[in-house]
Amino acid sequence: MANIKIGKVNIDLMHYSGKDIYSEGEIEDKLLKVAEEKDPKDYRKVIEDSESWSYLYHLAKERENIVSWLPISKNDKVLDVGAGPGAIAGELCKLASSVDCIDLSLKRSKINASRNKECGNLSIKVGNFTDIEPDLDNDYDWIMLIGVFEYAISYIGSETPFEDFLKILKKHLKKDGRIVIAIENRLGLKYFAGCKEDHTCEFFDGIENYKTYSHVRTFTKKGLENIFKKVNITNYHFYYPYPDYKLPNAIYSDKKLPLCGELKDNIRNFDQDRLLLFDETKAFDGLIEDGMFEEFSNSFEVILGPDVNVSYAKYSMDRDDKYCIKTKIFEENGVKKVEKSCIYEAGKEHIADIKRAMEELRKRYFGSDLDINEILEYDEKEGRLIFEFIEGKTLDVLIDECIVNNDKEGFDKLFETYKFFISFNEEYPVFNNDFIFSNIIVNDAGWHLIDYEWVSFEKGDSKIAIKRALNNYLLAGDFRKKIKEWVEFDSDFNDDKFIKEKVLSKNKALSTIRHDIGKGVYDLKYLTDRVAAFDIKYQIYEDYGEGFREENSYFLGEFKKHGPNMLLDIKIKDGLKNLRVDPGDKPLRFYVNHIYLNDTEVTDKLIGINKNGCMDIRSCVQVNNTFTFKKADPHFKLPLKGLDAKEGDVLKIDCRAEYIY
Repeated sequence: MANIKIGKVNIDLMHYSGKDIYSEGEIEDKLLKVAEEKDPKDYRKVIEDSESWSYLYHLAKERENIVSWLPISKNDKVLDVGAGPGAIAGELCKLASSVDCIDLSLKRSKINASRNKECGNLSIKVGNFTDIEPDLDNDYDWIMLIGVFEYAISYIGSETPFEDFLKILKKHLKKDGRIVIAIENRLGLKYFAGCKEDHTCEFFDGIENYKTYSHVRTFTKKGLENIFKKVNITNYHFYYPYPDYKLPNAIYSDKKLPLCGELKDNIRNFDQDRLLLFDETKAFDGLIEDGMFEEFSNSFEVILGPDVNVSYAKYSMDRDDKYCIKTKIFEENGVKKVEKSCIYEAGKEHIADIKRAMEELRKRYFGSDLDINEILEYDEKEGRLIFEFIEGKTLDVLIDECIVNNDKEGFDKLFETYKFFISFNEEYPVFNNDFIFSNIIVNDAGWHLIDYEWVSFEKGDSKIAIKRALNNYLLAGDFRKKIKEWVEFDSDFNDDKFIKEKVLSKNKALSTIRHDIGKGVYDLKYLTDRVAAFDIKYQIYEDYGEGFREENSYFLGEFKKHGPNMLLDIKIKDGLKNLRVDPGDKPLRFYVNHIYLNDTEVTDKLIGINKNGCMDIRSCVQVNNTFTFKKADPHFKLPLKGLDAKEGDVLKIDCRAEYIY
């Protein structure tokens, strides 16, 4: 088959069978149209308009975060296995000298080439990995397996596919080259909390060790380590993308693990409904305290080969493009440093403003003993700053310790010092809007302001900044509410103006996009309410010509249950004119599946789907066979005359009820 050229990108079809083995269906046609017709700068609008997980997953800039923190150099050669529609290929092309992609699908490869058509250092090979592999180069600096390793069973036809996959890939690395694996943790906390397994879409499937699934497999940390050891890979390093590797906003490492209160972005079910069985932030805090976070991280990013010099990366992207920032902690010649860089070209001005902020803040706080963290390097062309790394405890951690120890005196000293610094030389025309506790480090050398991204070059009100700091502090845990007993607190403080002016943009936040996609989050209250519907007491009122009376009523005893449904059997007695069914005493929704008189279905005749029903439904809202009772004392009347019912007959109602509030 002849090769294809799209822009500057060559698609090699030497090993293509002529048929795409893997496809997501018609969504790929839509993605190809977007890639062909839209500039990548417009992808966010496309994602928002689509309200679709597929668009978000394949087009979101956040997908690149899993690789953009890696120290890939302009001289490096990269292989991206299972590249798909190219979610990370464009970023790899910016970082590396050359990028070779492999994928089973021609259509997905066309999407990749079309969205990255200006990348002259990108080439794509289409076909089965085992067919292409013998022709691959043997001098790659990096081999990427991003969401791919779990499918080794499909790639490699052997009894030990995961081990053999790595053995094969090792042959194509140069000395000191690296393989990068991004994969879900089989025991990720989100799965215990009620998320479905990402690949099988079943609850607890990975936790139960994939009892019914054969073509995909994720692993625990120990499980991955066992695989590495079997192929004599002893030089490996775990990193922990959060919330997961698909759309990460932070990358932690064994050298820089999360602190309590940091892991707050846990409702991320873009593609499937989920349960919410417990508060994941609190559960993470407990794991962090006990040194077990690494075992329950939702995802892993593992580097096989020499470790990298980066210990932490954070992405601040729910902002206007000009404010989107990547922060990294790295080590150079044995010295830790912090790097801040713009994610978009538009952010270079913001980076320059941070440099100016340091200069002006140093003038304002001269003589105060508050150290403004020093910028060591400024790269105007790249939009990058290098800061000194300050060791010590952040002020919020010190306040936490005061709360845990009930040390109000210690808190008072800290808070008085904080207020002194924030109001020092307040007439000077520069103001740090984000003077929050977590942006201050305290050590033996004193107090250090380490983050001054949101600075206004005008006078400001320190009282507002203090309110903002207190409100921000409360976001990270209920135990912090103790601070309300120690300091005057403005519960009506509204930070919207600052957020709208300094952070938000015309783009929607990922949390809003998740809401728009519309996947449900069902907490324990919802589940218990559903279960409570099984305990609804069904009271039956009988009318013998004198109306419904309490003395002519009874509660149904045991009735059959199948799944979420119930089967109510009501016996018809001599002289009975009408029946009234009272399902419970709270507002509820009542679903009628079928109604039988003996063995004859009378559903339509009774509830009137075709507008000819004889059932009295004036007290509720009916939509087809669903009845919503918005007030207490729900009930409906069944005129037996309309049913031609007689003594000895049995009215059988197959139904389901759930409370509403």
